[in-house]
Amino acid sequence: MKRNLILFLSMILIVSLVLGGCQNNKTESVDKSDSPKKIAFVTGTGGLGDKSFNDLGYEGILKLKEEGIICDVAEPKAISDLEGIIRNFADTEEYALIVAMGGDSVDSVNAVSLDYPEQPMLIIDGFASTDTIKSVILSQTDTAFLVGAYAGLMEKEGNLPNAQGKNTIGIVGGMDIPIIRSLVAGYEAGARYVNPDIKVLVTYVGAWNDPGKGSELAQSLYSQGADIIFQAAGGSGLGALEASEKVGLYALGYDGNQNSLYPDNILASGIRGLGDMVYNTAKDALNGIYKGGDFSVAMKDNPMTSQLTMIDSNLNTPDEILEKLEKIKEFLIEAKVEIPSEPSEVDAYINAVGSFEE
Repeated sequence: MKRNLILFLSMILIVSLVLGGCQNNKTESVDKSDSPKKIAFVTGTGGLGDKSFNDLGYEGILKLKEEGIICDVAEPKAISDLEGIIRNFADTEEYALIVAMGGDSVDSVNAVSLDYPEQPMLIIDGFASTDTIKSVILSQTDTAFLVGAYAGLMEKEGNLPNAQGKNTIGIVGGMDIPIIRSLVAGYEAGARYVNPDIKVLVTYVGAWNDPGKGSELAQSLYSQGADIIFQAAGGSGLGALEASEKVGLYALGYDGNQNSLYPDNILASGIRGLGDMVYNTAKDALNGIYKGGDFSVAMKDNPMTSQLTMIDSNLNTPDEILEKLEKIKEFLIEAKVEIPSEPSEVDAYINAVGSFEE
């Protein structure tokens, strides 16, 4: 009897251990299968509220939040802050995707990726040149060309009431870096394609978050005869737009519809699909789909990636110019000759494509 009792108790103990082991294994399996469900969004140094690049990318985050997805946002004040911020997000291993806005983030994202090669990351407007990071430049030169062509046509035949009569336009860039120089090149190429004798003035702020200097530089271009100024300077560009109101001349917005800021002075805004890129990449990452590499998306790939909007502007764009813009879009979609990425290449480009045939 005693022996049977001992045997019975031993069997209960063994069953308990087996069941307990199964329960522990089941719990560990659930823990391991739990994938990150959050998204991190790191703005450029211009921060949110720039009514431009960062805000346009943030539209994708707002869509994710509407779906109940947790999104954490960081706004670095300086380029030197970027690596620490991105590394802090990666350290937690809680994020399905870390989004970094702007080419300034490339070095920082690359550095963090070396320590976290499995962490999905997205750079907007910069190439990391590695398969572990998704890097996208979205129709930069196409958009600038379209904006430049519009400015050239408006300068030539737009009947702008306050025009100074010097057939001159300008652009205020954020920093003298390759991606902004490509904007300058695209803008000048578009303007000269439709208006061969036009003069294009160029200046750089040297920062994304200095609207005071942006305004000062824009006013300088206006004083040199520019009627229309294109802002490509993020938060600094808000000052350039403000300058158009101060001097009573004209401006063009970028990366977001900025027309309502100064509707009596801003003719139109060039818009790219940055918000959709952030949203779609995040949704893919949340679903376990992620592919790294460098991607350049142009109008030939998706005509909707570059748009020009006059909505909320009080200024008139003649129907004849709108019709010509449609032909220019077709020209960009055909993409027979690559738009230059450096201002020094514009002359050769114009020689290759000739001028717009009305």
